[in-house]
This record gives sequence, structure tokens and C-alpha cells, in this order.
Amino acid sequence: MKARSIVSLLAAMAMLAVLALGLGCAPPPDKTLNRDLAWTPNKIAVLPYHKVLPDKETGPTVSCPLTGSMFTCGQIVLTAENTLNEQLNEQLKKVSKVPFVPYPQAGLVYSLVAGRSLTDTARQEIVATGKELKVDLVLVGFVYRYRQRVGDAYGAEKPASVAFDLSAVRVRDGSVIWKNSFDQTQKSLSSDLLNLGQYMKHGLRWLTAEQLSGIGMAQIMEGFPWRKAPAKSE
Repeated sequence: MKARSIVSLLAAMAMLAVLALGLGCAPPPDKTLNRDLAWTPNKIAVLPYHKVLPDKETGPTVSCPLTGSMFTCGQIVLTAENTLNEQLNEQLKKVSKVPFVPYPQAGLVYSLVAGRSLTDTARQEIVATGKELKVDLVLVGFVYRYRQRVGDAYGAEKPASVAFDLSAVRVRDGSVIWKNSFDQTQKSLSSDLLNLGQYMKHGLRWLTAEQLSGIGMAQIMEGFPWRKAPAKSE
């Protein structure tokens, strides 16, 4: 093999060993729960994201207040909830075939409903909010970890790491009929070669927490049951 070819090959291998979006520590996407395939809501309400913090009893592991799914919690930056709210709002505008009440309006109603009774569970408060808004379905999300990248796009000392989910609560019976989650910490490609496709898609760089959660929100919404029909190609 010529010297120039060897140098080119080594350079390419070195570049591929730098970065990738690490999926190795992430659980597989949550599956649909007892979803009625024949049912479509007429209107959806979207509640603002809420953070879930650890306590002395649970340690670094926490569970979703609605579904019981387990997550490793961690730092949550101050802007996390608002960023996720906006990212979900944008995704719903793109993909949902069902009209929805956006999070500022739905969140205001929820804050009023949640203060009515000290004995209501979170699920009961969500259902009550849906009834007040006259919707059939309420989307509820929780964030468990939202750690910002330390460093820049090409020299991060610590990678971004995020964990959040999204559940759909049917108002008529309070059941969770769909859920999905995203739980990832970016890794170097050299430690996770199986994710070369993700590296090729998102580029040779360390992502910010906002960029990582944006990717995650898009992935979650790929499984959203009430998506618009794909446009027909001419």
C-alpha cells in the first residue's frame, strides 16, 4: 500500500474514533401501553415538563411518577424544563394530526387544579386538568437529568447527559396509553463503535444539552401514535 494511502486511512480512522452519540447506556425506547389502536383523541392538552429530584431513600435512581419507569437522576440545569417545553411544542406542530392546547395555557389550568385538594394524586390532577380544558388526552413529561456539556464542541471535558420522558394520559379513565423516553450521555466513538450511524448523522462534535435533548425529543415523537400522514410523493 502506498504511503499516502496509509496516511489517509490512519487519518480517517482517527477521525472516526473521536465522537459519537452514545447509546450504550440508554435503555430501549419504552413500548406503547394498552393503547386502543382504534381510538384517536379529538384534542390534546400539553402540560409543562416537571423535574424529578432524588431523595435520601431512592439515591441516584428515581421512578416516573406516572409509569414507574426507572431513571438515573443527576444535575438539572435551570433552563431544562423550558427548553423541553419548547422542543415538544415545535415537534407537535410538525407531526401531530390532533389539535392541542399548548403548555402555557394547560400549565396555568393545572396549577389551579393542583391546589384544590391535598389528597389528589398526580394522575387525578392530570385528569381533572384535562376535564377543565375539555380535552381527551393529556401529554405529561418529566425530566430526570439535564447536565450541560463542559467545554466546547471539539474539546469537551464532560459530555452532555439528559434523561426525560413523555406519557399520554387518557382523560376518560386516567390510563397511560402511550409513553416513550430518552436517556443518553454522549460518548466517544472509540468506546461505542456500534453507533457510527448516529455519528454520521449528527456530525463530529460534542453536543450541548439542548442539542442532545432536541435529538431525543425528535426520536420520542417518531413513535407518537397520532402523527400526520406522510406527504405523498408525486
